[in-house]
Amino acid sequence: MSDVQPTIRLRVLAGATAVLFGLLGTMALLGTAHAADGTATPATTGCATASTTKGAPAGTPTANATCVEVGMFDIYFGANYITIPADTDITFHLVNNGAAQHDFSITDHNNKDVKNLNIAQTVDPGKSTDVTINAPEGTYYFYCNIPGHEQAGMWGMLKVEKGGHITAQSVDDPKKAAA
Repeated sequence: MSDVQPTIRLRVLAGATAVLFGLLGTMALLGTAHAADGTATPATTGCATASTTKGAPAGTPTANATCVEVGMFDIYFGANYITIPADTDITFHLVNNGAAQHDFSITDHNNKDVKNLNIAQTVDPGKSTDVTINAPEGTYYFYCNIPGHEQAGMWGMLKVEKGGHITAQSVDDPKKAAA
């Protein structure tokens, strides 16, 4: 009988371990929502969003989107190429997913041929905020004005077009994408 006890214990332990791993696997699969094409769905309802990995394929655009979710990471924007319609109020939901403070600025810096939008919105780590942008047609440079962040690659392009759609992408070369 004493030989049977260790075998039963091992079977119970193996069964409990299998159930635990099954539950963890199910939670991992359900924890991140995905579109039919496998890209992550927007965290904010109604917002276009990009992949959270720089250079990854574009996020799934939301039909009739009214906003753009811009993830701020150490040291890049999740959406570094964004398109919006001209002369329309569009909400930019800025989410700082990084450990450092970040900023979203659209000023006269690197924007010589377009209107200065005078936007400079700082977001603390783990926080989010909204900014509304209504811009005339043109291509705008945006960046993080925290010292060293822009130089490290935390910048992107905003293309504003008459009749345009709201999209958010993570691309390797935002200037090339905007051309």
